[in-house]
Formats: sequence, C-alpha cells, structure tokens
Amino acid sequence: MIKKSRKNKQKKPFWQLLIPIAKTLPFFAVLAFVIFTVLKSNPTEFLEVNINWDIGQESNVSQKALLNKIQPLIKDKYQLDLHQIRQTLEQDPWVYKAHIKRLFWNSIRITIDQQKIAMRWKNKQNCKPKQNNNSCIGYISKNGELFIPKKQIKSDAVLAISSNDKEVIAQLYQDYQHYQTLIYPTMTIKSISRTNIDQLTIEPNIRVILGYQMQDERLANFKKIHRKLQKKISKVKQVTFDMRYPKGFTLSY
Repeated sequence: MIKKSRKNKQKKPFWQLLIPIAKTLPFFAVLAFVIFTVLKSNPTEFLEVNINWDIGQESNVSQKALLNKIQPLIKDKYQLDLHQIRQTLEQDPWVYKAHIKRLFWNSIRITIDQQKIAMRWKNKQNCKPKQNNNSCIGYISKNGELFIPKKQIKSDAVLAISSNDKEVIAQLYQDYQHYQTLIYPTMTIKSISRTNIDQLTIEPNIRVILGYQMQDERLANFKKIHRKLQKKISKVKQVTFDMRYPKGFTLSY
C-alpha cells in the first residue's frame, strides 16, 4: 500500500518550481538599479566612509587634523578597525579619550574628550625645545598626566616645575592640590617647584621654601607666621620664607 501511494503522488511541474524564484527577481532588479544609479551619479561618495564628529565648541584640536591622522585607516569601508582608529586618535596630545560607534556599514560616530588643563608644566632643566624633542614645556591634565602638544596655547593655570617623570608629575599634581587646601581660602598658589626641594610661589609676591620633608607642618607654620607679618610685608615686591629650620624660619626681601 505504501509503494502504491508513493507512485500515485504527483510531481510538481517544472514551471511551478520557478515561481518562488520569479517572485524575488523584481526585488533584486530594483536593488541592482539603485546601486547602479548611485555609482553612476556619485561613485566617490558611495565608497567613502561617512564620519559624524563630536569634538565640542571650544576645541584645541581641529577636525581636519584628526581626519588626516586616520585617513589611511578609513580607505576600506568594509574593514574598519575601530580599535585602531581610536588608538590613532588618542595619540594626539590634546585627545584624552576617543569614543567610536559604528552607525552603519560605512558610517561611524567619533566623540572626542579633550584634555583639560589643570597646570602649566616646565622642565626643571634649562632646556631648549628644539634640542630636547620639545619636552621642555607642556601641561598637566586634570587627571594628573603630562601632555606636550606641538602648539602651545595661553593659559593662566598654576605653573609646575619638575622633572619629566610620569610618577613625579602625578604626585606633584596631588601635592599641589593638598597644599592649596591647607592654605585655602586666604592664599592662592601661583607656582610649585619640585627640584631637590619643594618651593611654592604664593600670590602676589611670596616664595615659600618647604624643603624635602615635613612639608605639611612647615606650611602650617608659615600660614601662622604670615598672618602676623602680613601688614609688614604687604608692600614688599618679593619676600621669601625659608621654613626648613627646626625652631623657626628665615625671612628675606
């Protein structure tokens, strides 16, 4: 009985097998027409990667400069390496973080977080930028990191003087914030120097030598002494407090 039922089962005609294929032909025809039209009208635009930039209004780095950096990485829209693009952008001194999101197969969004200046920085060595690979002046970010752009900008930030050492600079930034807290709100630090010893310049005309140890205690003593001598030294152009003495200090004009 089973064999007879199989024999009685009719096979579909060949033209019925072609019906599903025929139904899809208009779709592919329209798609091919659209692609042909786009390529014919503006093939360059179709092949280029579309980038939506978000840099911010007050920017120290131009969109054009960043685009030039990543140009070799966006030639092939089919193989966009977002990780490599991000790394390349973050090599720019003014770029703190680069966030990249793919919007479409040939479209990405790039958002740039810029470095924010917390301090100006100067190398403690008397060096010249051209002779020392431009490692003489730069900026310390609000993350405590040194960055040295090729083009400097004007800034009224506190000046920090130290060696070009990552750990030294990070610690100096933390210590500056700590020192400023100790003398706030009556005094403001204008510069901080860390050579063999710590020195502060306090607005408008006071230099404080703290040495290389017991800085907190010495700064607290200076604050008390300054309060007593404030009227006496107010008209002096430059005054120096050397707080390194165990039982006192020296005052020089």
